[in-house]
Amino acid sequence: MSSAVLSERERDVLRSFARRIDPADAGAHNNLGVLYWQKGLVTEAIEQFTQALELDPRMDVARGNLEIAYRASGHYDQVVAELQEKLRRTPSDRDARWELGRAYAALGHHPEAANEFETLLAWHPNDAGALIQVGLAERASGRLEVATEWFSLACERDPSSSVALFHLGETLYNRGLNDQALLALQAATDRNPDNADANYLLAFLYGDLGRQEEARVATKRAIALNPTLARAQANLSLERVVARSDQERAVARDALRPRLVEGSALAHFNLGLAFRQRGYYAEALREYRMGLDAGEDRRLNLQAMAEVHLLRRDLPAALELYDSLVRDYADSPKLWNERGVALHQSGWRDSAAESYQRAVTLDPGYGLAWNNLGVLRAHEGQVDGAAEAFERALASAGAPPAARLNLGLLHLQRRRLESALEAYREALTQAPQSPAAWNGVGLVLMELKRWGEARTALSRAVDADANFAAAHYNLSFSLSQLGDFDGALRATKRALELDPFYVPQKYALTIDLQFEDSNIAVPPELAADVTSGDLGPEFAFDPSTLDRLFQELAPVPEQPAATKTADPLALARDYISKGMLERAAAELSRARARGAAPAAATALLGDLFARRGLHGEALERYREARALDGDSADAAAGEVRALLALGRINEAAPLAEALARRSADLVEAHVLRARVRLEIGDAIGALDSARAAQALAPGRADLLHLQARIAARLGDRNAAHEAYREALRLDGSMAQVWYELGQLEEERARLEAARTAYERALEVLPTFTPAALALASLIQRTESVGAAVDLLVQVLETDPYELEALAMLGRVLLDDGRTPQALEALERVLRFDPEHRPALFHRGVARARQRRFGDAVADWERVIQLDPASTLATEARNRARSARDLQHIFATAAV
Repeated sequence: MSSAVLSERERDVLRSFARRIDPADAGAHNNLGVLYWQKGLVTEAIEQFTQALELDPRMDVARGNLEIAYRASGHYDQVVAELQEKLRRTPSDRDARWELGRAYAALGHHPEAANEFETLLAWHPNDAGALIQVGLAERASGRLEVATEWFSLACERDPSSSVALFHLGETLYNRGLNDQALLALQAATDRNPDNADANYLLAFLYGDLGRQEEARVATKRAIALNPTLARAQANLSLERVVARSDQERAVARDALRPRLVEGSALAHFNLGLAFRQRGYYAEALREYRMGLDAGEDRRLNLQAMAEVHLLRRDLPAALELYDSLVRDYADSPKLWNERGVALHQSGWRDSAAESYQRAVTLDPGYGLAWNNLGVLRAHEGQVDGAAEAFERALASAGAPPAARLNLGLLHLQRRRLESALEAYREALTQAPQSPAAWNGVGLVLMELKRWGEARTALSRAVDADANFAAAHYNLSFSLSQLGDFDGALRATKRALELDPFYVPQKYALTIDLQFEDSNIAVPPELAADVTSGDLGPEFAFDPSTLDRLFQELAPVPEQPAATKTADPLALARDYISKGMLERAAAELSRARARGAAPAAATALLGDLFARRGLHGEALERYREARALDGDSADAAAGEVRALLALGRINEAAPLAEALARRSADLVEAHVLRARVRLEIGDAIGALDSARAAQALAPGRADLLHLQARIAARLGDRNAAHEAYREALRLDGSMAQVWYELGQLEEERARLEAARTAYERALEVLPTFTPAALALASLIQRTESVGAAVDLLVQVLETDPYELEALAMLGRVLLDDGRTPQALEALERVLRFDPEHRPALFHRGVARARQRRFGDAVADWERVIQLDPASTLATEARNRARSARDLQHIFATAAV
């Protein structure tokens, strides 16, 4: 980790990188985390590694980086300790328990994660997000059947959730249950066609079932929705070498999607293909080797290994395999072409030309080899031969798009500008968003000194690919010629961020990757430029060509392959409701690009910040959304929630009232008004609002719970009792409601009913400490001290560090006259929390019984100091006076 001291400005610049990367790209988050770590931004690095794992839980590099960051910084132990302490004090804190479960899961502590989410479910049994998290933990532990049950339950709880159906389908696919997986994944895409993950996995499944055309359609759809699925990149690690045992390697491999299907004739080959498509080249090679060892098709696995080496630019290894393959399978134009690419990139052009020529001799219509032969001839200065080869490639069936771009570049370098412009125009006709083609058009127009049109074309290139450094450089040149020096400076700065050196447009080689959609292939680029050669005849430019180009290729909204979802934000909402916030952020970014309503998207971004506890950020987004759409009920409701969370009740009150009047049919509007009225002391008005909400949604137990609490605040015990009972009739699994009902029954002196309510709360949630303590106190008063002690001991056996139970045990033992044992329990509490006021008070009582009056007075004075206005402080003052008197009496008697 870098020890350099960064200025605040440098820190801000580094942090700004997080806003520039693709929020859906797990690899980008991981690599940014490595940069932050090297610069000493530990917290930011951990956040980026965590986001990478949220987006791709199988990214072992990110998990390893997170482990290193946690271990080296001590951050993990601190976070876990803080969350555990929060939960000891407030067991019902959903957010704290969720964060603790995710912290365990992030480092692969899956049993602990599952335990936390199961505890959360005891509090919130219908929480589909928690059900999914338990399923993920069980699946990561290898318990696929158990995970299937959890995901099925999540689907029952939220039948409309595409996310829950996707995880169910993925797990069924991992188990080899393809027919059931197909039904689940098709249901997921039916619920939401924008679910890129479901479409992507469907492509694999269709391929396994031999339905190749459907597989290609699903792949294109997935990549159109989430281009990062087709992006292969190197993922940086904080360790140069991570040594693992064979068993650990097997676990890491099995954790990646899709899993091996036992009994399949090409199981390892298919898995290797899946790894390769995600850029996991080392894992792919390992699978191909295992496939060879298992007796799978030798040619397929060797050819796949050669292609991976080629993609990794491990050219010696690729050549060794291709030489072996062409000896055994000399009739394959594909193998000769790929061998030529390896030779070409190694600098052995004569041998490469022989391989390309061999490929086109075997198959005169093999367009990929003709394209590559054209590139080689162009580099050799054989411009006519290069043009002929590119034309042959374009005349072939399934002409490679790269050939059209290469031909345009060849014409541009020969200064045959009209031909170059026509080639790029035809490329754009086939692919209207091609950044290379728009960049080429811009270069042609710059040669013609038509700076305004060049700026337009280059802007289109930048819009199509924001990370295309050459287009940013070229845009800066055109802007400077137009006198827009500020714009030129911005474009240059962006270009320098992407690549510190200007790189002119390159020729591209093409290879045919096995069974993969062409959009997934990553064409390797050559590093050398081409000399111009013959400049050709005198150029006469026809302006109508340019006019036609911009008319024909006017910007059009990008249309996904499938029917657009009625609500483009539905999947982002689904992710947010399941607590998958990083995935939600990525999907929200994609939904905005697909044309989601700006106000609705901004309000949903506010929800995202609110779920993370960043209520100030959320408030800004909600207000921005309201500025865009003053009638947005979602934005107004979000603003009220944010103001409540920030304690700004006076600002929330008028907004809540206006929202409830304007959206009288919106349940949430009445609930928010009830909460605000309760905060400002208008309990009667709050009850009216809660009842209005319940009239709109009579089947919601949580609304009856709200009414019960308000009625109890008003002192109307009968109404509160009725509301509690009705809530439990609708949902008997609400431990908190049983507990509050028990408290109400105690107030009404119905002690047996109170005991029953506390016991029911503990049946629902055995670890519900407040109910256990209330029951222990009741048992002590109505039954026996021994029975109360037994119950408290049971609580402490489950959690030895439950301080409230320890403090009560001390008090109960004190009441039973067992002063030494009571003192021992109270001392234990105070070792963990020296300012625990009840423990201090009762330790003072115990010390006074032992005639240690000075120590007792010290404890009581500490209680008074900590909270002078409390009832406990008043009692401490009385006891301290008596203790001083007794101390004086005993001292006098001793004299």
